[in-house]
Amino acid sequence: MAKYQKLLEPLKIGNVELKNRFVMLPMTIEKVDNYHVTDDLVDFYEKRAEGGVGLVEIGSAYVCDCFNTTPKYHTTTGACGIWDDEFIPGFKRVADVCHEHGSKVAAQLQLCYEWRATGEDPLLSYSPSKDVMSGPFVGMPEREFTKEEIAILVDQYGAAAKRCKEAGIDIIEIHAGIGYMVMRFLSKYSNHRTDEYGGSPENRARLLTEIIDKIHETCGADMPILIRISADDLMPGGNRIEDTLELVPIIEKHGVDAWSVQAGFHEAPRPVANQIVPEGEFIDLAKQVKTVTNKPVFPGTRINTLDMCDKIMNEGYGDAVGMGRQFIADPETANKVAAGHPEQVRPCIVCSRCLDNIFIGKPCQCSVNAHVWQGVKVGTPEEHPAEKQKHVVVIGAGPGGCEAARVAAIRGHKVTLIDKSDRVGGLLNMAQVLNAKIEPLVKYWNEEIKLHPNIELKLNTKVDAAAVKALNPDEVIVSPGGGIIALDVPGINGKNVVKSEDIKEMCAGKVPEGKGMLWKAAVAAIKAQGGTVEFMRFGLNMASGPTAIVGKRVVVVGGGFAGLEVAEAMCENRQITVIEEAKKLGNGIGIIDKNPTINLVKSKGVKLMPLTKLVEVTKKGAKVQNVETGEETLLECDTVLTSLGVEQNTALYDEIKAVFPNAILIGDATTPAGKVFRTLEAVKGGYEAAMSI
Repeated sequence: MAKYQKLLEPLKIGNVELKNRFVMLPMTIEKVDNYHVTDDLVDFYEKRAEGGVGLVEIGSAYVCDCFNTTPKYHTTTGACGIWDDEFIPGFKRVADVCHEHGSKVAAQLQLCYEWRATGEDPLLSYSPSKDVMSGPFVGMPEREFTKEEIAILVDQYGAAAKRCKEAGIDIIEIHAGIGYMVMRFLSKYSNHRTDEYGGSPENRARLLTEIIDKIHETCGADMPILIRISADDLMPGGNRIEDTLELVPIIEKHGVDAWSVQAGFHEAPRPVANQIVPEGEFIDLAKQVKTVTNKPVFPGTRINTLDMCDKIMNEGYGDAVGMGRQFIADPETANKVAAGHPEQVRPCIVCSRCLDNIFIGKPCQCSVNAHVWQGVKVGTPEEHPAEKQKHVVVIGAGPGGCEAARVAAIRGHKVTLIDKSDRVGGLLNMAQVLNAKIEPLVKYWNEEIKLHPNIELKLNTKVDAAAVKALNPDEVIVSPGGGIIALDVPGINGKNVVKSEDIKEMCAGKVPEGKGMLWKAAVAAIKAQGGTVEFMRFGLNMASGPTAIVGKRVVVVGGGFAGLEVAEAMCENRQITVIEEAKKLGNGIGIIDKNPTINLVKSKGVKLMPLTKLVEVTKKGAKVQNVETGEETLLECDTVLTSLGVEQNTALYDEIKAVFPNAILIGDATTPAGKVFRTLEAVKGGYEAAMSI
């Protein structure tokens, strides 16, 4: 059987047949209007159905009235309401458009940490036991559920499910994972009740089984029910896989048709979904659940590549694969696999920029798919072909320039894409050496540019205004990359200093200006190995040897996103100290990744020194100063590595704009002072620019 073909086989959940094994996991993407389904949300789900997903799940259908409230848990405000009949038309719109493309639809019934019985009551934080902290942002619970209130809650679930059925939803999912309310009853960590809803496995499962019974009562025995559960909640004294294996048969007796298996609470001390979590870290939990049920089971935590999906299907880890962020990155993933072109799949780089927005109540965004953020307001290039074909010159083949070229080409324009380097990708070529998660994105851009015959790629080509004019373009998009933030201190040009621009040049196969034989040997070795990323990564991490351009003892100047990434990537067999002038490290890292990243580099032995600035580089190392006390210290080291990020870079743009007044500047070159622009901002800029032509 050809690779990935098992993913295309049909699967039945209850009486509902899915056309393939791809499941778009439910996510609260914050595209609602006062809990109502919007055009943007319908479009979001339709794009995934059109892209071939077998089962599309509507994230967070809230079962209790939240109108005119201010939830402490911000994500609640982005949920779809299903507590009233007025929401049925919105759910029907989603079901209808997905069905048109052959996808089935599930609605995830949800209650996070706050609840009220009616719209007349205050929205308060609830829990099974008042002695355990509630979820993120919520604090200690204000109320412990009474048995009378539990009965009301169960009725709310039953009524919500009935509305979903009336809207044409195919499957009901009950969210019983990640530390939300149903999971808080299931978990020994959060449920300390002594009545019939606490204690034994049967009692802790009672809320869930009563909800299942009520849904069968309101929707009929033939309505398929899917349970999403954290098989290990990762909380101290909480449920381990052994507890879940005991719970599954108890719950299943009440009529369950499939299991979606995840891990953790949102507040768990161990990261679950971050980039630092190895892909497939939790798939074995699903494999173990399969030992106690004959119903379909699929894992759905930290999975984003087709190779991992293939492993899950072929090695018995699951009967389907659940992904959320990958289908945000590329809604066409399933179709591309079915067409035999998996190399064209746009990869999720697990940067968590989507979750950064979602967790503070802002609409979903994506570093590699700007349409998610722009939505129906801007639309897709396929939906908006150019009224008049133009010749568009794009200067710079980084992520912003590549995206601008791609979008302009799809819309029908002739594109000339120019870069002074010998390859596309821009700063991503350096980033992929430091971070292997970026490598698939660089490969994607290389494949994508080949797909469009109306893109002419000119590499190893420097341009100025005269060169652009000679191309006779109708429109010009300038994406030159940001200027490297420079340091002006004594000794900064010493032989023991490595600047981020030096590594960038080396990754582009060039010897940085002013560098000697060691660098020439390193670049020659890279070229001899075909310029492979693996060899460059190996070379940078060598602590000794003929191509060791970074020594054993390193001071990294800059504790923002770039500096911490460098420190984490190069800390093996090295002593690394990161200095940062600001009080807090991690500028440019979002809420999801910041603390885990800082904790990770600490755990790897990296010394972090905030409120510290470089004042001089000597032959012995880095002379630094505490910005509060003025005290100076010499940090002895072999290498001082500057990694301060980038700043505005408008020189080329200003020159070109004098000749082409309508030229558009995008990407890192537009970075405001004090801000950090990353792949997301570059891709968004390229998308917007090309859609505006």
